[in-house]
This record gives sequence, C-alpha cells and structure tokens, in this order.
Amino acid sequence: MARTVSNKELVSRTARRSLPIGQRIWMLLSSGRTLGYRKGSKGGVWLARYYDAGFRKEEKLGLADDILDAEGVRVLDFAQAQEKARTWFLTATALATGQQVFQRGGYTVEQCCLDYLQHLRHRGAPDHRHTKYDLDAYVIPKVGSLQVTKLTRPKLEQWRADIAASPRRTSRKREHENEPHVQTEEDLRKRRATANRIMRRLRAALNLALEEGRVSANPMAWKVSPFENVEVARAVFLSEKEQRTFVKACAREKDFQRLVRAGLYTGTRYGELGRLGVGDFNPSAGTLFIAKSKGGQQRYVHLDPEAARFFREVSTNRDLGEAMFLRESGEPWVKDSQKKPMRRACALAEIKRFGFHQLRHSAASRWITLGVSLKVVAEQLGHVDTKMVERYYGHLASGHIAQTFRALPGVGLDKAAKIKGEIVIPMPIKRSA
Repeated sequence: MARTVSNKELVSRTARRSLPIGQRIWMLLSSGRTLGYRKGSKGGVWLARYYDAGFRKEEKLGLADDILDAEGVRVLDFAQAQEKARTWFLTATALATGQQVFQRGGYTVEQCCLDYLQHLRHRGAPDHRHTKYDLDAYVIPKVGSLQVTKLTRPKLEQWRADIAASPRRTSRKREHENEPHVQTEEDLRKRRATANRIMRRLRAALNLALEEGRVSANPMAWKVSPFENVEVARAVFLSEKEQRTFVKACAREKDFQRLVRAGLYTGTRYGELGRLGVGDFNPSAGTLFIAKSKGGQQRYVHLDPEAARFFREVSTNRDLGEAMFLRESGEPWVKDSQKKPMRRACALAEIKRFGFHQLRHSAASRWITLGVSLKVVAEQLGHVDTKMVERYYGHLASGHIAQTFRALPGVGLDKAAKIKGEIVIPMPIKRSA
C-alpha cells in the first residue's frame, strides 16, 4: 500500500470541523494527482482530480467521516480517501492515454469492476448508477482485492451467501444496534433476489474483462447457480375506484395532480414523465413520444380519448420545447421530488402508502382487465417482450379470461339433453324377399 500523505487540515474530523462551509482544500498526492475535500452544511465529501497533458478529470469519491463513522465504501476517513483516489487514478490514466494500466500483483476484481463501470459510462448505459452502487457496496469491499484468476466458485458462493444473510442496507440508524438481526421469509427472499442481481453484475464485469483480453481465466469458475424462486412479483396497484379517490386527494396540489393523472393514463415511469416535453405529444395521432426509457429505447405511448383530452389541455398555448410537467415553483420534477406529495396524498385518500411506480402498475392492470393483450401492454410499457408483463400481471389476464368465458352465452345442450316423456324410436321394417 502506498504511503499516506499527511495534511493537518484534513487528517481528522476534528481538524475539518473548523473549516468554513463551502471551502475546498486540495492536496497533492503525486504529479498531476490531487485529493480534495469540500465542506458542506451536513458534512464534507472527498474528491479526486487528475491532470496530465491537457487531460483533466474530477471524481467524487465518497462522503467524509465528519458525521458518520467510516466504513470504507460510501463514508471514508482520510487514509481511505487517499487509497480510493489512487485506485481511481488508474482508471483516469487509462482514459487519458487510451492504454490499459494494470495494478501490481495481477488483475484484481476491483480493477475489473472499475473497467466495467467505465465501459457502461462510455456506452451511456442507463443502469450505470445502480450498477456502481452495487459494485461499490457489495463487491469491491469484500472480494475486490482478489485476483480474477484466483476467483473460484466456492469463494463466490460464500460471498453471495453472506449477502443473502446480511440485513438490508439503509441510511437510517437502527433503534437497537446490539440486537441480533432476524430475517423473515420475505426478508430472506428479497436478500436472495438482491444477491442474484449483484452476482449477475459481477459476472458481466468478469466476462467483459475476458472478452477484451485483460485476463486469462476459466469462465466456468464464475458460473454460480442463482437462488431459485426468489424473483416473485409482488406488484401493488389501485383499482379504478381507488385511482379516482387518489386523484381527488391530490386536488390541493394541482401540479402534482397533473403528474399523477399522466402516470395513470400512460403507465410511464416517473423519470420519463419528468423528461417529457410539450412537443412530445401528438394531438392528431393521440400519442406520446418517449425519447429515452429505462432501457435506452424510444417508444410511442398510445392514449385513450380521455387521456388525449387531458394532454391536449396540458399542452395548449405552450412552447413546444417546454417541459410538459413542472412544479408550482416552475422547477422540473426531479429525483425524489414526488415523495412528499405522494405521502400527503396517500394520507388524505386514506390509502396505504405506496410509491409513484405503483401508478404504472395500476395503469397496466386496468388495461389487462379491460381485455388489452399482454403484447400491447408490453409495448405500451416499453418492455422488449411479454415476460415482465406476464410476471406482474399474468394472474389478471387469467382472471379476465375466466370472466370472459363466464359471460359467454350457452349453446343449449342442457335443454337438448332433457327428455320429456317417453320417446319411441321406430325400428326399420324388414321386408321379405
């Protein structure tokens, strides 16, 4: 491990406490490589800056341990920030020179993950942020120091089992830290599903390193069978009556009510609605154009007559380049802006608290119960096939089929089968020759 550089202003949380809010301090670690600290009102953050021959890049490393104790992943002390900065400098060097820089001691899982994240970022992958969180939280701290060539199936199985047995990560402080963690059946299912997801992401990073020739290893060592029967769909959705009740409860906040109506009419995600422009509505065709969905694909959402009237009212006499939905303050709907209005509306409607994404489930469930095919619903929601729709709403489609058959008229075979009185069937007469 490289020598830790000393700095009396940054070395401890006590020393950083006297710094004014908003101040930035940079300290040189080596030529063109500096570690920075920015003081905020609720603690500071660690930064890294790389500069070489005109190439300059800056990265946020994590939170400083000004308030929370350091755990080496999201909250870092002074020494951990330096170590993470030096690791990031390898990636920055690769970006600046276009050449792969290997760590001493072999190609590690940590470097493999960093290369994979860089690949996702260059590709513009929409899941880059969530992948980075999973790799930083679960992979790098536990198996990051291992060489890829020494990563065996038993080690991966034990690492994955530890994730499944651990409690869910949360920023909230538990009331009783010393009490043993007890997992319910549902908790265990969720943690196993999380372990499966993280394992898929690690395997994708390892396979990329193998394809690009960064390492020579046997990929069968990474083939770990996933936990079975844990990807159980538990979609929560509102009935038509509950949808009307919820929309009425949003009447006090008209800007939020418009957003909720759009979600129930279209089944689009919250982020998609936030990026929607006035010009994305085509009144003549009765469609909405979604320029960027979760999977990075574009699609058109078709509107029923009531929904088309709503979007026509919202977009009338407005600039085509303007955002379709804005908050009362004129600001756009961004990440987490909807959470407090959702809580207030649920309380007024006397409905158990749920998230904005459940409006998407509600729209899809309504379409299916009205007889819309799974394929059409999948296209409306932006899925490449019907697998996700069948997982979440397949039981509704089965119920609709049963209801359809119950409403079919009978053929009348029961009446035909009933015998009134004695029926004599004449026998054919045999004539003599």
